[in-house]
Amino acid sequence: MLPPVISVKGKPFECGQQYGTQAHKVIKQNVEVYFDMWRTLWGAERQEVLEKSRTLAKVIGDYDADILEELKGVAKGAGLSLDEIIALNARYEINFDLGISCLYQGGGCTSVAALPPVTRDGHTLIGQTWDWLPRFQEFNVILKAEQTGKPAVITQPEAGVLAHRGLNSAGIGACFNGLASSRDAFGATVPCLLIMRRILNSGSFSQALGAVFQAKATVSGNFFIAHRDGEAVSLEMSPVDVGFLYPENSILTHSNHFIALKNREGFADMLKSIYPDTLLRDQRARHLLEPEKGHIDVSSFQRVFRDHFSQPNSICRHLDERVDGIKQWVTLYSAIMDLNEPAMYVARGYPCQNQYEKVDCSGLLKK
Repeated sequence: MLPPVISVKGKPFECGQQYGTQAHKVIKQNVEVYFDMWRTLWGAERQEVLEKSRTLAKVIGDYDADILEELKGVAKGAGLSLDEIIALNARYEINFDLGISCLYQGGGCTSVAALPPVTRDGHTLIGQTWDWLPRFQEFNVILKAEQTGKPAVITQPEAGVLAHRGLNSAGIGACFNGLASSRDAFGATVPCLLIMRRILNSGSFSQALGAVFQAKATVSGNFFIAHRDGEAVSLEMSPVDVGFLYPENSILTHSNHFIALKNREGFADMLKSIYPDTLLRDQRARHLLEPEKGHIDVSSFQRVFRDHFSQPNSICRHLDERVDGIKQWVTLYSAIMDLNEPAMYVARGYPCQNQYEKVDCSGLLKK
C-alpha cells in the first residue's frame, strides 16, 4: 500500500502550508516519535533539540530562501513551530550529533542507476532502498508539488520533511545515502534532506549538482543524481570536499561508505568499520545488474532490491531478532524511478514480500 499522497500547488509558503494542513496529524506524530527517541536514547530534552534546530534557520535561508519559506508554511499548516519542523528536516544531522552511529548493526540505503545504453527501452532508471527503524514506517508520505516558477516534484519523504528520493518534471531523479567521516560535527550546516529538495527543484543537471556544491556542510552524505537524457553522478559530500563518481559501463551504485573521498590525511570513514556490509551492497547490486545489460528494466531493479546475499546484512534487510530493538534496522521502503516515462514505483516493507505499486506521475511531471 502506498503512503498517503499529499498534493500541493503554488508559491513556497503556500505549498508548505497546504502540505502541513493536509498531513498535520502524521507530521505531529512524526515529530513526537523523533523527540521521544532523542530523549529516551540520549537524554536530549525537547528544548535542547529545538535550540540546535534554531541555529539552522539562518543558514537554510541563506542557502535557499524559498525552502525556508516552505518550512514556515509547513509549520503554519501543521500547527507546529518552525523549530520543530526544522528539527524534522535536520533529523539526519541531529541523529549523528547525538550518537546514532554507535547504534548501527548493519543495514543502510543502497542506490542504483542504469543509463540508456544498458536498459531495455533506452530509459534512465534510478532507485534505492531505505533502511531505518520500524517505528518510522507509518510516517511517510508521497509529496506532489506543482510549484510556481520551478519544476514539478514528486518525492517520498517522512511526513513534514521536504524531500527524500524523488524526481521532477525537468528529468532529474535523486536518491540519498548516509555517510559519516571523522570530520563531521553538528554546526551551521544545510540539512542534507533540504539539499535533496533543492536538487529536485533544479531545472537542469548542472543546477542539481550546484545544489550540493553551494551548500555549507559540516556533516557527510551522498547525493545520487541522474537525468533522463542519460547522465548520472554520485556526489560524496563532506566537510572537507565533495568527491564524485561516474557510472562504469552505464551502471552506477552506492551504499554507505566513501569511494571517491578516501586515503586522505586526517579524514576517516566512520561507517565501514561499524557495518562492513556497506562494502558489499553496492558491488552486489552491480554484479546483479551487469548480466542483464541491454535488458535492464524496472523488474531488474526489483530483483536487486529483493536480494538476500549475506543476510541479514543484505540489500533487502529483515528484522534481526538477535540485536537490541534500537539496532533492528529494516528496509522500510524502496523506490524505483523511470525518468523518461516518467514513473515512480514504491514498495512498502521488505521488497521480497511486497509488490511495487506505481505512483501516478504523468499528469504532473509531463505538464
